[in-house]
Amino acid sequence: MTTSISNLSANRKVKALLFGLLVFTSGCQTGILSAQSLPEEPERFDVASVRPSGAKGDRPTFESNPGGGVHAANVTLKLLIQMAYDILPEQLSGGPGWTDSEEYTVNAKGPAGAPVLPKAAQLELTRTRLRTLLSDRFHLELKLETNPAAGYVLTVAAKGHKMTVATDPGASLLRQVGRWKVRAEGVGMSIFARFLSVHLRATVVDRTGLEGRFHFELNWTPVPLPSSLDALNGLTEETLIPAVQEQLGLKLERQKVATDRYTIQRAEKPAEN
Repeated sequence: MTTSISNLSANRKVKALLFGLLVFTSGCQTGILSAQSLPEEPERFDVASVRPSGAKGDRPTFESNPGGGVHAANVTLKLLIQMAYDILPEQLSGGPGWTDSEEYTVNAKGPAGAPVLPKAAQLELTRTRLRTLLSDRFHLELKLETNPAAGYVLTVAAKGHKMTVATDPGASLLRQVGRWKVRAEGVGMSIFARFLSVHLRATVVDRTGLEGRFHFELNWTPVPLPSSLDALNGLTEETLIPAVQEQLGLKLERQKVATDRYTIQRAEKPAEN
């Protein structure tokens, strides 16, 4: 059976969204970092392998391991770049066609005996090491430009927010429940803005002025449910933005916001190892 170009494009968009949510939520299920300095760790993996994925078309997976290691499967170079630089698909362009089609499996470990870090610090260390890996194995070179681009500004609605202020010092957790619902426990607005960026596929700037952390639930299930991948286009914006205001008392407005854009200047297929 031949896959049409439109369906292929839609599948890639869904893969990118799923991968973005996977990486995002892995970084949000974390305790609050203390002000104490964390031990310095090497900025490259101790051992790493990069191989073509055997199963084509499977859902990409990502796992950040204790000690700053990583296991990623069915990921393209562009997905790896998005992970390493913590960016959205729309913030990355350029490069030969294989960077968005050929899939790889990456297994990498940090130094033996490395301390187990808090999850947020662990994820940041993994990103740093992954950037080094991409430079070493893919000979990746990127150009960064920051320019105004279409995005959103998150503010408090006129009648005030409807979230519950978190008074306990527990962990911060933002959990996706199915496709259209999220539960937040002790989540700050900067993290929530990043979550919205992933779903809206555009930079969301937090200008709520709200400090501290909050508990809330958000449900933006469309009625009726979409019947195809193509029907998803624009649907999240139509349902998520009003849900944020009605359920949380927060407002999303379209504005030009400063956005980082990365362009692939050089990339080479890695030698299998």
